[in-house]
Amino acid sequence: MRLADIGFEAPAALLAQHGLELVYVDTGAPIPGSFWGEPEAGVIASRVYARGDTPLHSLLHEACHLLVVVDPARRATIHTDASDSNEEEDATCYLQIVLADGLPGFGRERALADMDAWGYSFRLGSARAWFEQDAEDARAFLQTHGLLPKRL
Repeated sequence: MRLADIGFEAPAALLAQHGLELVYVDTGAPIPGSFWGEPEAGVIASRVYARGDTPLHSLLHEACHLLVVVDPARRATIHTDASDSNEEEDATCYLQIVLADGLPGFGRERALADMDAWGYSFRLGSARAWFEQDAEDARAFLQTHGLLPKRL
């Protein structure tokens, strides 16, 4: 599912709740800060860049990188590549699944399916299996950093 499928307002509001800005990029224009290349989302400091054809899972993933990096000084230095470790990458994947429920018309189920379709790779073979059975470390990391309630 892509940004154009649900519109700009709900994702922009969700990101704003977390101190991030969603910047709309015109159709056909290059996406600043895109690690994977277009149409994947890009990140620079506290901004997430996306076009109408940007997959929602990508928009959430890149936004969650910025949230996991919480420290404002470190966030300010981010340009394109936001991950420092496997631990941060796992926490990012977990948080993007949780935040997917904040996008009407998208949600957790679609996020999991889209992550699998895009090619996210997990030891247990699917995003759902990882999220439900093998993500304790990611959940603990997020809880320790105040990004998840203690009970989820």
